[in-house]
Amino acid sequence: MTERVERIAGNLWRWTTPSPHWREGDDSEIGGWPQDAGSLLYVHDGTATLFDPLAAVEDPDLWAFLDDHAGTAERVVVALTASWHRRSSAALIERYGGEIRLHRFAADDTVMRDVEHVRPFDGDGDVAPGVEAMLVGGYDSGEVVYRLPEHSALVSGEVFHGRPDGLRIAPDPYLVSRDALYAWIRHLDRLPVTLVLPAHGPPAPDGPDVIRRALARPPWRLARSG
Repeated sequence: MTERVERIAGNLWRWTTPSPHWREGDDSEIGGWPQDAGSLLYVHDGTATLFDPLAAVEDPDLWAFLDDHAGTAERVVVALTASWHRRSSAALIERYGGEIRLHRFAADDTVMRDVEHVRPFDGDGDVAPGVEAMLVGGYDSGEVVYRLPEHSALVSGEVFHGRPDGLRIAPDPYLVSRDALYAWIRHLDRLPVTLVLPAHGPPAPDGPDVIRRALARPPWRLARSG
């Protein structure tokens, strides 16, 4: 198994890959994001769910890992937090079969045009075994976070951003109501969540007050995403 793959739990793995959208200086202290983007694999009840997967074509160790865990699953689901996180979705579906799940608002984005095997969902609820989608409040992009109740974990794309000093809320250009966003995040604080796994930056295994701590920190304003 490639050294970049971290085993978070017995059936949950995370790896990082340099984003092709990253540019020199994007990791600056003001509104930046790190070069490496995070992806996840969760195996539950015979289904391999890949979250915002990014895999370079020339990365044989990572592909060997994916072949062993996703390629042998009964079913493969690619779960996108946002349309612009399509990343390597098409390549994975072509290799393993399966379907791409994302909110219908995100599925209508032009970047998803001509992408095959897309099955949008309309609202909150189960999208794969052990995986629940929750539409981010206050946005008009169809961004979601995914909840893994088995691990008391949230998988996020842009709404949370990992930083060395802790998890931050990261309102993006699709924000239409700050009040609605923060009301939605305060609702997350009432859920049994102890771990947040963002696409950008390190995971936040802060325990039961992980969302509360993020609310207490200044927001992180992203210059752009990818």
